[in-house]
Amino acid sequence: MDAAVSKSDASFLYSVDRNLKHAMTFLDLPEGLAERIIQCNSTYTVRFGVRLRGRMYSFVGWRSVHS
Repeated sequence: MDAAVSKSDASFLYSVDRNLKHAMTFLDLPEGLAERIIQCNSTYTVRFGVRLRGRMYSFVGWRSVHS
């Protein structure tokens, strides 16, 4: 396992991958399309602050884009 990936993240990624591959067995996709869909083209990180009840909170979000 990559040192940068926590155990819970790895478990989540495994679960998503397993469910996605299972769902694709029900689709009649052209050869190679499933692999193109699964491959992540880019991931964006967003950081922003929100003032709530007089306090500042920082949030981090991620968005991955697939074909």
